[in-house]
Parts: sequence; structure tokens; C-alpha cells
Amino acid sequence: MGRVTWLFTDGAIDEQVIIAVENSFGVRFPDDYRECIKKNNGGYPEPNIYDINDDEGGAVFDCLLSFTSKDANIEVVYELTSLPEGIIPFARDPFGGLICFNYCDAKDSPTVVFYDEESVNEDKIKLICDSFSELIDRLYSD
Repeated sequence: MGRVTWLFTDGAIDEQVIIAVENSFGVRFPDDYRECIKKNNGGYPEPNIYDINDDEGGAVFDCLLSFTSKDANIEVVYELTSLPEGIIPFARDPFGGLICFNYCDAKDSPTVVFYDEESVNEDKIKLICDSFSELIDRLYSD
């Protein structure tokens, strides 16, 4: 995860802030994400393009949802979105789509999925990859 630069972060957060959010969702976030969010809360990655799958490339990772800011706050976004149970947002794209952890199948190692609330078909949730680190490693420039 070393080749990504995080811009415009909301400042560092401590373990207690993360635990409070985890408790509100009833989950434990993956360790790689926890380490990233501690330093890069609300940050914008550079590079920021990733492929959802082989057929859908060029998706944009806009920013990590913030644990502290009122704008793009992780808990507020969760409350305002009709996400299925076990789907927890952690980032967004510029168009209203959410990058989420999917805790439905594995409570200890959630996969990373894209959630598109605006999708007209039933395919609102699309698998991106197996972990947060894998997503960050996949980021590239346009």
C-alpha cells in the first residue's frame, strides 16, 4: 500500500474513535483498513482509478468516508443509504456509489464490493476484490 498518496485528510484519529464506529456497526474492520484510516481519515487517494471487474474498468475511488467530519461521515452515509445488512460503506465515488465491506459471508475477513443504489437492475452489489489492501494495490492513474 506504499505507492498511494492520501490528499486532503481530516486528520489522524485514534483507536477509540475506530472502536466506537465499529461498535455502532457491530463489526471489526480489517487491520489494513484500520491502519490506513488512522492516518488518512477522509482522505482522497492518488492514484484513484480501479477496475470493478474485467468488464467494468475506470471506476473512481473518490475518498475514504470520514470518522470525524460531518461531510461524508461514515455513520451518516450508512444511515442515509438503504444498504443491505452486512454491507458497510468505507469510501465513495464521485457519483454516489459506495465502496463497502461485505460482512455477509465472512465476519473476520470481509470482501470489498461496490454498491450502486441507483442501479435499475438487481445487480446493485458487485465484488471488487478480497481485501482493502488488494483494492489499494489496484489503484492506477488514468
